[in-house]
Amino acid sequence: MISVPVTQQNQRIRTYFILLTLALVLGVGIVSDRYHLGWKSAAWLAYGTYGLMGLFTWWYSDGFLRKLMVFGLVAGLGELLADWWLVDSTGTLIYPNDEPMLIRSPMYMPFAWAVILVQIGYLSWLVSGWKSMRLAVFAAALMGLLIIPLMEHWAKDAGWWYYIHCQMVGSAPLYIITGEGLICTLLPLFFRQINNRVGWSSAIGLGIAQGAWIWLSYVICYNLFR
Repeated sequence: MISVPVTQQNQRIRTYFILLTLALVLGVGIVSDRYHLGWKSAAWLAYGTYGLMGLFTWWYSDGFLRKLMVFGLVAGLGELLADWWLVDSTGTLIYPNDEPMLIRSPMYMPFAWAVILVQIGYLSWLVSGWKSMRLAVFAAALMGLLIIPLMEHWAKDAGWWYYIHCQMVGSAPLYIITGEGLICTLLPLFFRQINNRVGWSSAIGLGIAQGAWIWLSYVICYNLFR
């Protein structure tokens, strides 16, 4: 195991790694959509990518990324509330019936959310170090609007999930697309706090807040665009 202080070079390596995992997520999404691979490809992607992040944090003793992974997983567990609401209350989200479930979500879903929140949050947090936080928030929202909805579009033909009874843009609902942009707006703010504080309490507490914000963002956008 390499134990090194955080330097500009280490941050560059971490950034390349995050971009590589994002490319992996998008690549598997495209292939799963093209070949209708079913829910197992989503599960392997979520668990595998989160596992790769864990190996990276161990190899490089990357305490910041480790805390971000905790933040993401806590937020992903909180997102189970949003999925429950989307499935049972709105009736718009449909998951396959033949996969392991956790409440109303696929068992892999907290890990899938952890991965994408870390990716988008980290990249937007980098922007906050170069430019203003306002621009970082805008960058996070833009990535949320562009990246996460791609997975929503691919999910239907991939056999991961699909939507009914709502205003659609391609295979993704308008309220989901806008909601996912809104979801990401707090990430650079939260990541700055996590980076500036010692210990795990900020990662856990802000993860809980992010999970609640996911649900609230969907509620707001559902009522605006359903």
